[in-house]
Amino acid sequence: MVTANEELQVLFARVKLRDRKAFEMLYRQTNRKLYGLLIKIVADRNIAAELLQEGFLKIWFIAEQGPATYPWAWMCQLMRNLAIDHVRQHGRFHSHFEETDILPEIQGSNEADTADDLALLTRCFSTLAQEKRQAIKLAYIHGYSHEEIVERLSHPLGTIKSWIRRGLQELKQCIDA
Repeated sequence: MVTANEELQVLFARVKLRDRKAFEMLYRQTNRKLYGLLIKIVADRNIAAELLQEGFLKIWFIAEQGPATYPWAWMCQLMRNLAIDHVRQHGRFHSHFEETDILPEIQGSNEADTADDLALLTRCFSTLAQEKRQAIKLAYIHGYSHEEIVERLSHPLGTIKSWIRRGLQELKQCIDA
């Protein structure tokens, strides 16, 4: 049985070879979830739609730089970075993120796997100390720089960096366990 990630890997490999039909299929399979991710960050449907188009243009032109495995994570990161850059240039929007949105939903048709992954992520994220969760959310969900987090949380820069680094390490260990 072919997993959703394997299917995306095949499509993405074809996109790297400039296969327009594969690119259209990739767009059809991923645009709704990527649009949802963008809306959560910019909180504006029109801006999210513009960023989605910009993101897919970028995907087309730099696909050869993308990974052979896990293209979904790469595309999510690309879109997320576009949205965060937009927010930084045009001011902050209120985000609709919850703690369970620390990572985008894994693309796939197998809802049981997606639910299991989300449950694992939620469980692991909830085991982190509050300050680590908060620092990670501010950095990776809301797009704050370390300096902005220092101002918000009133802790030294070294402490903020340690919380983020250690929190991500703990999250990875929990997920990999």
